[in-house]
Amino acid sequence: MYKRISGLAMVIGAVVLLGAGCSKGSLLSNKDKQPIEPAISVSPQALEENNEILVNEASLPEDGWIAIHTKENGQMGEIIGYTFLAAGKDSKIKITVDRNKVTPSLVAMLHYDRDPKGTFESPGSDGPVIKDQQVILKEFAILNQSELIKEFELSKPTSTSNDDTPKPTPPTSQGTRKEFVITAKQWSFSPATIKVKKGDRVVLKVTSTDVSHGLNLPAFNINETLEPGVTKTVEFVADKVGTFTFSCSVMCGTGHKAMTGTLVVE
Repeated sequence: MYKRISGLAMVIGAVVLLGAGCSKGSLLSNKDKQPIEPAISVSPQALEENNEILVNEASLPEDGWIAIHTKENGQMGEIIGYTFLAAGKDSKIKITVDRNKVTPSLVAMLHYDRDPKGTFESPGSDGPVIKDQQVILKEFAILNQSELIKEFELSKPTSTSNDDTPKPTPPTSQGTRKEFVITAKQWSFSPATIKVKKGDRVVLKVTSTDVSHGLNLPAFNINETLEPGVTKTVEFVADKVGTFTFSCSVMCGTGHKAMTGTLVVE
């Protein structure tokens, strides 16, 4: 009888020690987890033909945006490009900018994603990210900015002193890049309505959070399949005015037919 009790005590003791070990390991793992700090890293670079800026790394503890600002005479200027940044860390992030507005130095700045979620509003609710009273940003040089100036000067229409000679029509100004983050789930898109101006380059970053869905926008020849958890990026130029319906093109359940959204081009 004594041997049985002694053996049982040893088993219980071993279980307790194992439990203590697991608990200690759990505490250490939780302690080792470091909170994500807002940060951004960009190197000096040349702007290539694709008009993309490369951000080395960026991190945010919540969803937000990276915006590229101009800088002249020591002052930050307008935003010439931006992209969505999901909570966490990311690297080698590409952002399309307006080539004609690039200054010798640019500033990459982190912005919050406030209401309305998924739509960049700056100036507006999506203000700069601030930590310890410091705005999280990184200034960097554009190495071939002088070449860009020459390109721009050569693209200008030439003037003539002869008033009888017809002058070239100035090029139509390019629209603004508008980016929207859209969530697809049974049986709705969020946001369900997006508004842009005619000529804007529209970028939709669409993610299904549950089952397979589709994004069908026939007015602009778009029909994409959305797999769960995979972000699909769709780009097009809003070259016509009107109100256009987009819908789910993959059967996703009883509410499939009601899963629609609206694109308004003004």
